[in-house]
Amino acid sequence: MPRPRIRVRDEAGQALVLMIFIVSFLTAVSVTMSGVVVNEQKNAQQAVTVQTAFQAAEAGIDNYTSKLVEDPLYYSHQVAAAESTRRASNGTLVAAGSAWSYDLNWTYPNGKNTWQPLTNGYQYNLEIVPPSATTSAITILSTGRPTGDANLSDWRSVQTQIRPASLADFYRFVNGNVSFGSTTTTNGQIYANGTVTHDGTATANIYAYGGFSGNVTLQNGATVYNGSAAVKSVMANAPISFSSFLSSLTNIQNAAQNGGVYLNNVNAAAWWLVFNSNGTFTAQSCTQTSGNDVAAVTPTCGTATTYSVPVNGAVYSPQTIIVSGQVHGRVTVASNTNVDVSGNISYVTPGQDVLGIVAATNVVVCQYAPTNLMWTAAVLAQSGTWETYSSDGSHGTMTFTGSSATAQGGNFTMFQTRVYNYDPNLLFLSPPWFPTIQDSYTTLLFRQVPATP
Repeated sequence: MPRPRIRVRDEAGQALVLMIFIVSFLTAVSVTMSGVVVNEQKNAQQAVTVQTAFQAAEAGIDNYTSKLVEDPLYYSHQVAAAESTRRASNGTLVAAGSAWSYDLNWTYPNGKNTWQPLTNGYQYNLEIVPPSATTSAITILSTGRPTGDANLSDWRSVQTQIRPASLADFYRFVNGNVSFGSTTTTNGQIYANGTVTHDGTATANIYAYGGFSGNVTLQNGATVYNGSAAVKSVMANAPISFSSFLSSLTNIQNAAQNGGVYLNNVNAAAWWLVFNSNGTFTAQSCTQTSGNDVAAVTPTCGTATTYSVPVNGAVYSPQTIIVSGQVHGRVTVASNTNVDVSGNISYVTPGQDVLGIVAATNVVVCQYAPTNLMWTAAVLAQSGTWETYSSDGSHGTMTFTGSSATAQGGNFTMFQTRVYNYDPNLLFLSPPWFPTIQDSYTTLLFRQVPATP
């Protein structure tokens, strides 16, 4: 019989083919794995690059914010060292690191042509949008990249909006002690350098530097920070100096005498201001009626003069100001004595219109105010309080929306029911000349945006 030599050769051939296949497969796997490793290394390197570029952009924001802490108007008279070249509204170009002596309407015609180096081989560029008539926020666009790198995929841009922390951040800010009754609902943050007593309902945080008492009902995640240690744990600048707010009255007076509306009549007891929805207000000089306080009995007033809400937003009088109406524009009224509220106060367009009230002494709701009063404002009583003229419970419901800062507490028991709402628009739109909290900024927006040259 013939030998099975052919089978042997077939088996040997199959083994050889299998070996060649295995070697080829391992080679292919090795090449693939090498490619994967190289790609992973490239991806890791790219991730480090963009993360460091992001950090460089954050460094730019931190640096510019530190300038604003030192000088809140830094943007208005200086082009930062890392800032792109500005073009003024008259066409003048002003390079980085130069003084700025123009208005707040500028552009950046040359793109990101200025970069500030960091010690790690990266750099950042800044572009700034100043506050406007519709917002008190400053917008900072900061872009980071490896030094000299023109590859946009390596760049990272961060946009943030910040503004000086303001008294208007709080529904209620008191230099001393403050208390709220059992029928009171507060819908905004409360801060007191003294003690807080709250027996009603609170829907936002209470910061009681001097201590807290009361049977408060907390809603919407509100927290009570009771005592100095608790408040300092979340507010590094506590206690907040109330005296730093006192200069605002002088600032408003100066602004009223230079482009605003300055009302002065030494023979008058008060000025009655009524705001109109068309962006004007009327002002009447008034005297007491039968010797009664102007907040107790409607005063006797003369001919009304119509004024436009001033562009700089400042209205001031050495005498008491009585105010009501529908506000259209950004305006702060200030008095070297009291500001009295005689009627409802509202805004034509909430979020665009805002009213500030600054009184050297007290802010008082008049006895002749409507039975049910609704008013909106940001209030500051520099040496006194805000209150109703009497505590007789003769009125129905008072609904206040806004922010109030006073040296002392307050009493609105002329109204049987009081509702206090915070106006969230104040986070973006503070009244003109309204005081800010020293060395403190609030971040309204922080986001990454696409990088552009």
